[in-house]
Amino acid sequence: MILVASSAGKDSQAMLDYVAECARAADVTSRVVVLHNHRGRAEWPGTEGLAKEQAAHYGFRFEERHRAQLLLEEIRARG
Repeated sequence: MILVASSAGKDSQAMLDYVAECARAADVTSRVVVLHNHRGRAEWPGTEGLAKEQAAHYGFRFEERHRAQLLLEEIRARG
């Protein structure tokens, strides 16, 4: 598995383009998975959909993860 973390921003898009080029050259595109970690309230509306759209553009599998709490909430809970 080749895992690419994506926030759907310009850096993620550039990395996806690079990984797609390398994966095609090595004939391993079926191993690429794009992972979007949803950031709750800290995320712009539509970001998750954009990350999914970008993965689909390259024919990559897309997965997403959601945190039970925001990072700052987890830190506060630990004390």
